[in-house]
Amino acid sequence: MIVMIFNLIFFGPLDMATSVGWQTSASAIEIAMDRIKSERLIDNIDINFIYVFDDCSESKAAGLSSKLMMDANVSAIIGPTCNAAGLAVVNLAGYYNTPVLTWGLTISSNFIDTSRYPTTVTIVPVAKSIAAAIHEVMAQFEWTEFVYVFVEDEKCGYFRDDLEQITADSNHTSLSRTIQIYDQSYTNLVRQLEKLKTVSRIFTVCLPEAGDIKRRFMLAAYDLGMTTEEYVYLFAGPKSTAYQQTSSTGEVVGIWKDWSEEPDGRDEEAKLAFMRTMVIVATPVQGDKFAAFKKDVIERMKLPPYNCVEECKDKQYQEAAEYADQLHDTVYLYALILNITIEEQGIEQIANGSNIVTRGAGIEFEGMSGLVRMNGIGYRLPNMNLANLDSNATQRTIAFMDIDASSVNWTWAILDQRMIWDAYNGHVPQTRPECGYTGKSCPVNFFVDYLYIVIIVAIIIVLCSAAALIAAYLVVKARRDEELRLDDQWIVPHGMLQSIMKGRKESHHSSRSLQSNSTTTTGTTGISSRSVFFPETESQGFFIYMNEPVLARKYQLRVPILKADRAELRMLRSIEHDNVNRFIGLSIDGPVYMSFWRYCSRGSIKDVIAKSSINMDGFFIYCLMKDIAAGLQYIHHSPIRQHGSLTSECCYINDRWQVKIGAYGLSFMHGVEKRSEDSMLHTAPEVLREGLASGSQQGDIYSFAIVCSELVGHCSAWNLENRKEEADEIIFMVKRGGRIPFRPSLDEADEDINPAMLHLIRDCWDEDPKQRPNIDMVNKLMKNMNSGRSGSANLMDHVFSVLEKHASSLEDEVQERMKELVEEKKKSDILLYRMLPQ
Repeated sequence: MIVMIFNLIFFGPLDMATSVGWQTSASAIEIAMDRIKSERLIDNIDINFIYVFDDCSESKAAGLSSKLMMDANVSAIIGPTCNAAGLAVVNLAGYYNTPVLTWGLTISSNFIDTSRYPTTVTIVPVAKSIAAAIHEVMAQFEWTEFVYVFVEDEKCGYFRDDLEQITADSNHTSLSRTIQIYDQSYTNLVRQLEKLKTVSRIFTVCLPEAGDIKRRFMLAAYDLGMTTEEYVYLFAGPKSTAYQQTSSTGEVVGIWKDWSEEPDGRDEEAKLAFMRTMVIVATPVQGDKFAAFKKDVIERMKLPPYNCVEECKDKQYQEAAEYADQLHDTVYLYALILNITIEEQGIEQIANGSNIVTRGAGIEFEGMSGLVRMNGIGYRLPNMNLANLDSNATQRTIAFMDIDASSVNWTWAILDQRMIWDAYNGHVPQTRPECGYTGKSCPVNFFVDYLYIVIIVAIIIVLCSAAALIAAYLVVKARRDEELRLDDQWIVPHGMLQSIMKGRKESHHSSRSLQSNSTTTTGTTGISSRSVFFPETESQGFFIYMNEPVLARKYQLRVPILKADRAELRMLRSIEHDNVNRFIGLSIDGPVYMSFWRYCSRGSIKDVIAKSSINMDGFFIYCLMKDIAAGLQYIHHSPIRQHGSLTSECCYINDRWQVKIGAYGLSFMHGVEKRSEDSMLHTAPEVLREGLASGSQQGDIYSFAIVCSELVGHCSAWNLENRKEEADEIIFMVKRGGRIPFRPSLDEADEDINPAMLHLIRDCWDEDPKQRPNIDMVNKLMKNMNSGRSGSANLMDHVFSVLEKHASSLEDEVQERMKELVEEKKKSDILLYRMLPQ
């Protein structure tokens, strides 16, 4: 037979109520022992000690438990019943591997953390379970936000912490505010509720079980008009009889009853207020068995060693202690765990705390606190009910909740929702009322209540709409007029064009009339006698337009000019850059379409190379390449985005030896215009393969490299004059590509060409477009190539220096020739004097 020695240790004042409470708890232990003996769970086992104690002093509990585990070598500890003291004990028990079974008010969720407290078994529904039940109620009734009101005690603060955590992880409900009540007076309750009235209609309330604080709270809500059909108060209390209380005389009455010596006479008002409440309670234990247990607890108090006979005659001492049923079930559970441990592992493992915890997995029995079901980590799976009052103010169960930590299995006890909300006319209260929390958000019928305002607003709307329409019309008209004005700028009437030869004759005649020398410029045409006009071809020509020479590019096809094309022409007309040739306009009323560009007196790079009119050294070539790169950079960052057909023929040079890129834009013409042979020789292989009419920025980099190869080689593109391949063969080989792509030769480059420049050219015509540098990188690399020169050095200074050296050498050569001429004259004179008399 099991032998157990119980040392009941009491701390604090031993007044009559406290003594009776502990005597009933001791009686509950004796009843549990009788059940264990009758069921013969454990035989012939002498357990050293089982200490059952309760003291909410953390230091006392920790000191006592430490002494028990070290000196007394106890087999298990049952208690304490408070959170702080309990956590201190289970922390030490984990170190000494001693089993601890908690009961009473130990509801902290930390007790089920097996990683920290591996030897703890708890029979109490922890705060995390209650918080999960509250959250499930909110989800079932689709309440998306609520307020938590509480008084800090042994349970409510823990509810708050777990409730905040579970709602923070939720997707469909939120805890909008938590309010802690410090002053429990009626006046303060009214003040606090008045604030909450403007922020919520759903309240979760946790208040102490003792006293009349719940009644005062609901009366304060009643007096503020907060017990209408809009409001719901959900009380979280683990007691099974939430709507009942024990009066000072021991009588069980409704929670709305005032059983003080001087009642306030507001019991009916309080009952009406409690009709707006719901409670989450433990599943009530009913039947003859539970009634017999409560009666037996009281009867045993009269027997030794308690002998509470005369003191316990009063009616108030005829009820068992609140948690006597939990203590009974805790002792019985420990016996069951010992029985399983001995059967499976032997008697030597009964003091192994962590082992005993795992032995309790799956235990299920009918206890005095209800059905006890244990999971695998020493935690009781609680059964909770959601209850409210019916029309007769009788507590009824709405739904059952089987809870496992944070998950809830919900079962309706009342399927008809209208019956649940019979006190609310069958309608579930909304999270946010239709008129808002302040009652000022209800929709107003302006047509009835504010007719004159509606009329005034309607007139204002009509006037504003008319003004907006007029403004929109004026804006559109102004924009259209501006577009027409800008279109006039790019439209070049064919009748205003003047032949260049006629202009030169007039210029010559004017110069003779004014007796000006050959280097002056006429005041009417602005054409310098030094200007050079290259032969007119099928694709280009020269004209005088508005007293200025212009270069014309001819197009053999006529295409319709759409709205988008006109926008592009207006944009081209606004382009202005030192290295981009100015677009003058487009002639569309002549025999052929012609685009006009500012005339550059020295022609194109192709023309300069073909004429070989100047000796181009390394710096000269660098300056030309730098100008091309600068112009191309501007084009790439402008709305044009890419040139598409860059060749040496469209890189023009003005009289200051500055390169200006032309023939850009006009995408609507390039889309239908056939590419020339020279253009295809400058076209990137991927553009040739894909047939891209507009080209690409990477393709422009490739074309830039071909133009640079012409400059460094002082030859035409691909040096066609000295190659055996024809142009179409070259185009085919470039388009074919291969491991070693076909490219122009740079072996004939001058020695003063910077090797880095040649390397840059090779990078720019790489077969893979992604491997080519962008135009910004090209400009940066070219700038670094000129790092050794003065920042003020430019092409004109260099050209003037070259011309001065050339003039100086010519002067020396003339002097040398003059000397030779004088010597020859002397020789001829001597010979003549010999032949004839002087």
